[in-house]
Amino acid sequence: MKSLTSLNLSNAGFVGVIPYQHGNLSNLLYLNLESSSFSGLYVNNLQWLSSLPLLQHLDMSLVNLSKASDWLQLTNTLPSLLELWLSYCQLPFIPLVVDVHSMTSLRHLDLSGNNFNSSIPNWLYSFSRLEFLNLRNSNLQGTISSAIGNLTFAISIRIDLPSNKLNQEVSKILEILSRLYRLEILELNHARLSGHLTDVLEQFKNLVHLSLWNNSISGPIPVSLGILSSLTYLDLSFNQFSGTLPQNFRQLSKLETLFIESNMLERVVSEVHFSNLTSLIGFYASRNKLTLEVSHNWDPPFQLESLSFQSWNLGPNFPTWLCSQRHLRNLDISNTRISVCVSKSVPESTLWRDSK
Repeated sequence: MKSLTSLNLSNAGFVGVIPYQHGNLSNLLYLNLESSSFSGLYVNNLQWLSSLPLLQHLDMSLVNLSKASDWLQLTNTLPSLLELWLSYCQLPFIPLVVDVHSMTSLRHLDLSGNNFNSSIPNWLYSFSRLEFLNLRNSNLQGTISSAIGNLTFAISIRIDLPSNKLNQEVSKILEILSRLYRLEILELNHARLSGHLTDVLEQFKNLVHLSLWNNSISGPIPVSLGILSSLTYLDLSFNQFSGTLPQNFRQLSKLETLFIESNMLERVVSEVHFSNLTSLIGFYASRNKLTLEVSHNWDPPFQLESLSFQSWNLGPNFPTWLCSQRHLRNLDISNTRISVCVSKSVPESTLWRDSK
């Protein structure tokens, strides 16, 4: 079928070696061979890729490429390549030095879930037109270079550095990333980021998704976070944030999921903090020392599916506002000093009716 321009065999259940005869399809623009399992497809080499000069989209996610030691050199021979998906491909290493003259048009690069065990190579920062970069769960280490500021077209950046042994100032990294005016998704998880979040956050006005979990970020949660009115997902969990939530959290009216668990937050949180969080469906805030103070007839503006308040001070009365949450699937209010099951100010029959 040498006239084929698009071939999609993803998740079709094929197993065994990918035939080198795919190289005969020289008119291919789109090729998706994503495997349906880790033990499904594999290659002995990728030499046939060099026969597909028109290829724009290549997805070989979950295909075993452990024998393809020259994977980068061969994908680099594809001058028209726009999207490269090689997640969970058992790639054994990532070259630190390579000629990247061919893939200058690359827009989407996903190398997540591999085992590179090396620092982030500088050539990754040379794709000036790159929009989506995913390096999660790839056992990278070292530091994030200031050259990341060259990715001026970036919309989504996902990086973690679980093997990192060096701390980096979170404010300095964010200052560099603030040049990326199109950025909508930013994940810098377990990357040994330290220091305080500063008001540089107010420059990320297009952010929809921000995740900084499992770092060593300390100090108060900055007021500037409340300016990010487009946020739908925020994860600040497993850090060392102190103080309480800024009151302008209520401005995050599009926020759907909030993680602030396992920090050092304390003091009072009131209904004012939540007054405009009408989109919130997941709130994970366990293992802090916060106290919730709301009126006995408080009617929250949200309908939660998951709520985790372990170790908060909610007592002594059972929080009757929970009875308004009709979509709850997961609830953790353990160790919250509740000692009175039914509030004296609300008839037991009303609690039973509402909890239905």
